[in-house]
Amino acid sequence: MTILVLTLSLLAGSCNTMAQLPATLQAGFQAQRSYEAGLEQYNAKEYAGAIQHFRLALDLEPTLDEAAAYLAWSLYYTAEYAEATRHFRQALLRQPRWEGLHNGLGWSRYRAGRYHIALEAFQQALALDPGYRDAAVGLAYGLFELGRYAEALPHLERLTREGEGSASQRPPPDLENVRSRYAWALLYVGDFERARSQFAKGITVRPDWYGLYNGLGWTYLQLGDRSRARQSFQRALQLKPDLADAREGLKLAGR
Repeated sequence: MTILVLTLSLLAGSCNTMAQLPATLQAGFQAQRSYEAGLEQYNAKEYAGAIQHFRLALDLEPTLDEAAAYLAWSLYYTAEYAEATRHFRQALLRQPRWEGLHNGLGWSRYRAGRYHIALEAFQQALALDPGYRDAAVGLAYGLFELGRYAEALPHLERLTREGEGSASQRPPPDLENVRSRYAWALLYVGDFERARSQFAKGITVRPDWYGLYNGLGWTYLQLGDRSRARQSFQRALQLKPDLADAREGLKLAGR
């Protein structure tokens, strides 16, 4: 009788396990499908929809690290920087050596104006991958925003030079933004001739960018060329009539 009860008990346990296995597999399949649907919307830049799919995938399978990373980036692209920061940090608990997560954490903190701790995250990303351009850009921008122009300058110079590359290479999409920061940093540290050169190069690529003309105007003022300074400020104001900085510069240059 005891043997019979034990046998029935083992059979019952086996049946319970078999009943649970399909449910576990089903949840895994559903999580993967939700992740793939989220990835499709992410690639289409439909981030709000992607967030819903990635959240569902993680509810079903909390260890799906790719979904956690894409959820954090989706929150970043919808400007939910505090929430993105939280999710990047959570994902890093499971994947502390994933440089892309450190980079995302850096940019989320940067966009929230938390520049000091953004630098830490960018440095972690670069420690794992010294050639990570996006993290290097973040590091340079963070230093710039903190007013540490002399420290930012070598990073911005290198990134600009590497971005220009050779005539056969397609420049990275961030090149002119980096060049602009490089030019302003040169202006702030007093290297006016090199600043003039970089602002002028930027204008040849982006002739519609009022900030470059404004920077060029201030550079010409420092070089003592009031005539060209006026021309530059006037062009900046044609492109953006309410640009107070250019109006101030135009007053100093003399109408």
